[in-house]
Amino acid sequence: MSDEEDQPDAAEGSSQPADLPKASDVLARPTLATDPLNDLDPDHKRRYHEAAIKKLEIEAKQADDDREMRKDIAERVFKAISVQVIIADVAFLIYGFWNGWEIPGSTISAWLGAVVVQVIAVGLVIARSLFPPEKKQA
Repeated sequence: MSDEEDQPDAAEGSSQPADLPKASDVLARPTLATDPLNDLDPDHKRRYHEAAIKKLEIEAKQADDDREMRKDIAERVFKAISVQVIIADVAFLIYGFWNGWEIPGSTISAWLGAVVVQVIAVGLVIARSLFPPEKKQA
């Protein structure tokens, strides 16, 4: 079905005159973007460009600072997870020596499973907070 069949003619009692353009026609027309800088004098243009450059420099510095901070936090978390695993291993060794290495299989599974889950959970939480998913712009 074409658009002409959907639209009633002006002679059939339509409230819109037939010479009005359709929205699709208006949106399809190329529009000439007017540059607001064309209306400014050279001094204002220079200030505008200086402000734009300054803004980009600030954003770049902020991105560098964020990257440095994330690297520092990631290194600290890696060290903390390593210490946690070492402590778990030492505690497991002490438990083993204390009980003459007669440790039930369920205890070993629970102990090692808990360590793995803790490492993965902490790693994921930190990774998500350091590198949040990109927000989609609407």
